[in-house]
Amino acid sequence: MSAADRMAVHLAQQSRQRVDFDALAGAADAGDSSLATSPGRRRILADAAQTLQQRGLAQLPKGSAGWDCSAHPPLPRWVKRLQSARSSRPRPAPRAFVEQLSFAGTLNLTAADHALLGPLNTLLRDQPDAEIVPIADRSYQLYGDEKRLKDIDRHHLVVKGLLDVAVHLRARPTPAPLAMFELGPAPWMLVVENTAAFTSLREIFGAWPDRSQVGWLGFGSGDQLVASIPTALTSFRERDHPVETLLMYADLDLDGLHCAQQTSHRAQAAGLPPLLPATGLYHALLTGRPRPHPPATTDEALAAAAWLPPHIAPSVAQLLTDGLVLRQEALPLPCLRALLAPGAPLLPQLRDGAPQQRPTTPAFPQPWPSPWTR
Repeated sequence: MSAADRMAVHLAQQSRQRVDFDALAGAADAGDSSLATSPGRRRILADAAQTLQQRGLAQLPKGSAGWDCSAHPPLPRWVKRLQSARSSRPRPAPRAFVEQLSFAGTLNLTAADHALLGPLNTLLRDQPDAEIVPIADRSYQLYGDEKRLKDIDRHHLVVKGLLDVAVHLRARPTPAPLAMFELGPAPWMLVVENTAAFTSLREIFGAWPDRSQVGWLGFGSGDQLVASIPTALTSFRERDHPVETLLMYADLDLDGLHCAQQTSHRAQAAGLPPLLPATGLYHALLTGRPRPHPPATTDEALAAAAWLPPHIAPSVAQLLTDGLVLRQEALPLPCLRALLAPGAPLLPQLRDGAPQQRPTTPAFPQPWPSPWTR
């Protein structure tokens, strides 16, 4: 079987319409022991994705946010499973649901819905007050698969507010903890997206002459950060070191800005302060050398840049629509060290920058040659 064939089989077994491409790539790897280490793996996966779309089995993302362009060729982050990829399993006969799941009796449930609700119905019938345990524990107990309920928060019954993880599954999420380091006693935390910038800032904060000005430094990006940010509360409580200010420094691209917005919403829902941009670092990053990237639409760029302060957001939106992005590596260790003055309070430099140095329209250095502007 080809990589596309193995992906198609995996796709047909899914109940969700939107399927992560990493799962499809894993299915392709599982059927070919040489693919995972092949130098041509990315091209093979990209061709297989196109084949799925040509067969009418999947729809690839339309916007640039749905693509991983970190290497060539670009790969979709997810695919949309089309009707033809659905399995033709017959729907089970109607069944009696316990009172907590009575809503199910009024719905036109799919076979996948019944497969989900059946074991839950038994749990609520036999143990209506079961102890609330980690989702993976409950998943293994009910389905024999610890990952079966991994994305339950995205299930249509949960999204509609009909099925509740705590009330009906008697379970709770247990995301991987946020990687965070207590470098000083100050009541703030800066979350950094890339390992190079994280390492550089850890070195700078570690040598800061006034330790009382230094707080927490966290590391995380993407979905992992969005899921793990609530776990910071546990670390704050364990160390009796809460924060009043939560900052983030990420790449100036769609992914980094979307991640910041989603993390801010999740942080506030968990009882943390809103996630603010580390404006002083972003202001300096805007003087760095941008690199080419598939251009964003005007609407995409404006929506992503809305998280940034007004004196920076328009310039970033223009950068993205021009087919450029700024990675944190454009502001390397020597520049970061020169930017942060030990003789001045640290937090205002991170949070606000120097107001007198704020250009309304940064003059970007010449970018690297772009294949999208030729």
